[in-house]
Amino acid sequence: MPKIKPTAVAAAVDTVRVNIESRSAVFNCRTDKEIAKKLNMPSSSYGDRKKNPRNWTLEQLIMVAQALKCTPQWLLTDHSGEIVGDGS
Repeated sequence: MPKIKPTAVAAAVDTVRVNIESRSAVFNCRTDKEIAKKLNMPSSSYGDRKKNPRNWTLEQLIMVAQALKCTPQWLLTDHSGEIVGDGS
């Protein structure tokens, strides 16, 4: 069966989810509860955004970037080919 290519939007929202999780690990936040606390948001809100990444607002992504000490652009960039990123 041929592989179906994800749409650009689906790939981008998955990238944001992966980047939030990987950047949170830099701050020793590994569980959803720890990540939500680091992002200063309720666990239920973070869980909703994790399940439905299209629900993130631009304002929330900017606040997430500030909490994770990275740029909003970093959150939107695919870093899968990088060895180590500093989030800048």
